[in-house]
Amino acid sequence: MAAVGAPEVITQLESAAKVLMNTGFHQLCVSLPPLMCSLTSDHVQAPPSMVSTEQRQHAEHVFLSFRKSKSPFAICKHILETSKVDYVLFQAATAIMEAVVREWILLEKTSIESLRAFLLTYVLQRPNLQKYVREQILLAVAVIVKRGSLDKSISCKSIFHEVGQLLSSGNPTVQTLACSILTALLSEFSSSSKTSSIGLSMEFHGSCKRIFQEEGLRQIFMLTMEVLQEFSRRENLNAQMSSVFQRYLALANQVLSWNFLPPNHILFFCQRQLLHQA
Repeated sequence: MAAVGAPEVITQLESAAKVLMNTGFHQLCVSLPPLMCSLTSDHVQAPPSMVSTEQRQHAEHVFLSFRKSKSPFAICKHILETSKVDYVLFQAATAIMEAVVREWILLEKTSIESLRAFLLTYVLQRPNLQKYVREQILLAVAVIVKRGSLDKSISCKSIFHEVGQLLSSGNPTVQTLACSILTALLSEFSSSSKTSSIGLSMEFHGSCKRIFQEEGLRQIFMLTMEVLQEFSRRENLNAQMSSVFQRYLALANQVLSWNFLPPNHILFFCQRQLLHQA
């Protein structure tokens, strides 16, 4: 697929998406990891239609091949900027996320940071994105931050600074986006069932979580409390502001419910893996 031009790639992906969506959601999930299915379940269900097994398998192969493409970043950006098919946008974000992890050591730090900034700006400029597409793009951002946390090639400070600017806007829509960014970071660093499947070891996830709970967790809590304090000083909240307030209450609860790693976290994760295998 890498040798095919951008318009042809988009045409292939959009045709494959149509086949899978017409097959029904239970078949669509065959081409997705479980976490991604949970994100798309409310948006891509369709009544089964006359789609052959061969057509479905070919459509699945198109997306799997696309996500395994070498350095798909330019084509994925083009897809995000031009395609109108939500599921194709979702897959482009997934391809970016998987390729960043797969090709991390080959990428320049400036390229990674540019990609992270592009994804955040993309979401910010498109408030009407389908929720599952937006959440997948923010998950890609969280994975980039997480992968760079161990070798310190990506700092959480920059993203927290950007979130702080979004919060200070006073715009409920923008503040909701900021909450989604912080929620994506919390979920990705939690090393729980919500952690994305990116082909890295439990030891890696545990090490990232330890670093995050020592530095990033407090920063998220402080940002969250600033928003809650701001809202508590207002006498009246309209429906939209009340919704934002509830989201940040839930975020604060997520921080306060954080499952902290013990000091010997590497041994802890090894024991968990052994129990899971048993």
